Amino acid sequence: MGRFRRPFFSLFVLIGFACGPSFDPNEFMSFFMPEAGNTLPEDSRYIFTPQFYNDAEISEQYEENPAPVVDENIDAWVSYTGGKLPDTLISRAIYNEENSAVQALTASLARTNPDAVAYLTFAWAADNGQGNPWNPNASQADSTLLPQELEEAQKRYQTTKDAFLKERYAFQAVKLASELGKSKQAQQLYDQLVSPLPQKTFISDWALCRRAGANLALGDTAKAIYEFAQVFDRCPSRRKAAETSLRKYGIQFREKALDYAKTDRERAAVFALCAIQPGIPLGGTDALTMLKEVVRLTPKNPLIELIMAREINRNEYYFFMTDEEYTRNNMSQTPDSLGFINRKSQAPSYFDKLRTFALEAANNKALTDPAYWYTAAAYLDYLGKDYVAAQTHLDQAALLPPTNKALTTQIAVQRMLLLAAQTDAITPETENQLIGYLEAFDSTGNFRINNAYTTVCKEFAFKYEHQDAPKSGWLSSCSRSKPKPANGNDQAKSYLFTILTTQPGAGTYFASTTEPTAIEDTVSAATIQQTIRYISQPNRTDFDNRLIRLSTLTNDQLTLLLGRRLMMEHRYAEAADAFGKIDPKLWRTEPFTLYFTTNPFAIKMPRLLAVDQTGPAKADSASMGINFPAEPQANSYTPVQFARRMADLEKQAESATGDQAAGLYYQLGCGAWNLSWYGNAWLLVKSYWSAGEPPVYDVPTDPVAKQKRFDVLMNTDYYTTSHAKGYFEQSAKAARTPALADRSLYMAARCEAHAFSVQRAIEQIRNGYVYEEDSTFVNNMLTLRKSKYASAYNEFFKNRRRSLFDKEMIRECAMYKDFLTFGAESEN
Repeated sequence: MGRFRRPFFSLFVLIGFACGPSFDPNEFMSFFMPEAGNTLPEDSRYIFTPQFYNDAEISEQYEENPAPVVDENIDAWVSYTGGKLPDTLISRAIYNEENSAVQALTASLARTNPDAVAYLTFAWAADNGQGNPWNPNASQADSTLLPQELEEAQKRYQTTKDAFLKERYAFQAVKLASELGKSKQAQQLYDQLVSPLPQKTFISDWALCRRAGANLALGDTAKAIYEFAQVFDRCPSRRKAAETSLRKYGIQFREKALDYAKTDRERAAVFALCAIQPGIPLGGTDALTMLKEVVRLTPKNPLIELIMAREINRNEYYFFMTDEEYTRNNMSQTPDSLGFINRKSQAPSYFDKLRTFALEAANNKALTDPAYWYTAAAYLDYLGKDYVAAQTHLDQAALLPPTNKALTTQIAVQRMLLLAAQTDAITPETENQLIGYLEAFDSTGNFRINNAYTTVCKEFAFKYEHQDAPKSGWLSSCSRSKPKPANGNDQAKSYLFTILTTQPGAGTYFASTTEPTAIEDTVSAATIQQTIRYISQPNRTDFDNRLIRLSTLTNDQLTLLLGRRLMMEHRYAEAADAFGKIDPKLWRTEPFTLYFTTNPFAIKMPRLLAVDQTGPAKADSASMGINFPAEPQANSYTPVQFARRMADLEKQAESATGDQAAGLYYQLGCGAWNLSWYGNAWLLVKSYWSAGEPPVYDVPTDPVAKQKRFDVLMNTDYYTTSHAKGYFEQSAKAARTPALADRSLYMAARCEAHAFSVQRAIEQIRNGYVYEEDSTFVNNMLTLRKSKYASAYNEFFKNRRRSLFDKEMIRECAMYKDFLTFGAESEN
């Protein structure tokens, strides 16, 4: 996703851009859905993610009207009060969120159980407003009263005979000691008040969670791990708190924690809690080792499939990510690049270990979901490029009853990936199978499905463009297939599959989704022409119709794009023909009524008061339009008329000579200039404009790929205006009247400056984003411009500087003086 933070801001004019698409902050390159396993809904936050958690609890905390808290504590109070009041009322009362609820509960209890009212009054006084921590009106406890409240909790514990209340007073005592920072006393109070209780409920686990925190504060990390693990395992209402206590401090497995465990379940709880922590290194007691122990000790543990999915996903994160992506996405100022490279190198071998375990688990009768394990094994086969084994294991998974809908989807996703991986020659049977998958996964809110969808589309786009010619002859089995040129239909299909990577039918946006403008800016006019022929052919197959429908492209959209690409390639007559096939109503709608409103042949210059009539054509100079408009004129051209006029000017200029040719070429130069990023007719070559262009900052880190991107930019006429420069130079060469030549050379020099500005921006990147004002960089750029980007400028500066044009420009145009500065610096 444009994740890389860059030192500039872009203002985009995006045509047809509606509301901002949604995205998933947990996204990374992954194809294996953890939802395919049997995971408890409340445990989905422990799914692997590059973020801290796989959820967005902050947004929940900021809700103005949060849902009433109904948990095991509320259930216990409902039961304790005899079910006379609704659980929602008790929830609002217990957590002191609504005065009327508090009054209703205390009034009900006062008649039958005044001791309960006394406890609630005490608990509310000792509470610190945790019912809704974002409520600005929550009453906070007076910390000076905590010692007194702690003493009172101990006294009430001794005097009450009510087991329900006694356990709660014990918890309050341990909690208050913890809040006072008396960790040792909190330990002791747990041992003295909670441990002796004959019947323990989740409230005792609340107290145990506080005791674990006290152990952590006192440095007994192993004991804390053990206690947090038990709370995590058996207390749903403190499950999050127990796990977060390890995660936020980066605490990982310690062997000594097992010394405190008395049963297999307790030992498995330690392994399970530690196995879902982030940043576990491979080797030793890694997550796979811990998973094996959980399976051995408690094969019905609900975290088993989640831990397996975590390990697959965590390994995918390193396996698929490039060094460049890691550098871009890492939030640290000093990312551990060497550590990343080392971990990435271990990914293939770790996948092999996970695959072996998955096959063992599939045959483990103690586990209840062999379909999941065969699916996982098949996916790991696919990553290892053992497609035969992947197909076999996927077929085994499909024969077994699925345990959830996501598993069925995962199997289909893997079949789609396998189809792409195993296809060499595309047949009608392949197409019919493929289109069904694409229709099923065309619109999804799941980034993993989107990853698979766009990956498969990219692979088939490539295959259609590079299909192998069939081998023939008796030695054909000993020879390699030769690539054959893509025919028209295959070329069109390749383009349509590329369009599908933009997810045109989806309402979400993911990092793997291609930006449509990136395709528009690179596709050739020839490809668009082939695509128009393809969608217009009368005898389309069922696959053709379904593919076109998925792309959502229409003939008018393609024709508009064709016209733009032809204009970009300066094929004006053909562009006029393309634009002419579009309903003229389009030119009277946005964005054309907003961004194509200025005469595309006008370039803003000051009006000259007189003309230099020293040339041979002085009698006709005024009638030839030598004077320059003070402001650009309103646009009287439609795109069709403008393209046609450019084509006519080219044809006329071919046979013209002298000042007539100079005037024609000058108009062509102005038109080509305005078709660039700097001009007023950019909408005829692109669907968007950005103040952040040219995109020199968004380049790969790989040196070869970076240089390739730079080469493309330096050959992009939209930024360099080299085509306009050619017209202006032809105008200057043909001119007989000095004013005409001056004007054209001046514009050629400005075009030359555009190309230099692109090169200078590239050199800034090459030099580590050096400041423009850096003295060494300034000197180097001056040398570069003199050597490569000053031919038209030098001609103008040396031969035209003292002309009438020069004098009027100095008087009327402040920027012209800056323009002359380079020549003065060069002379010095």
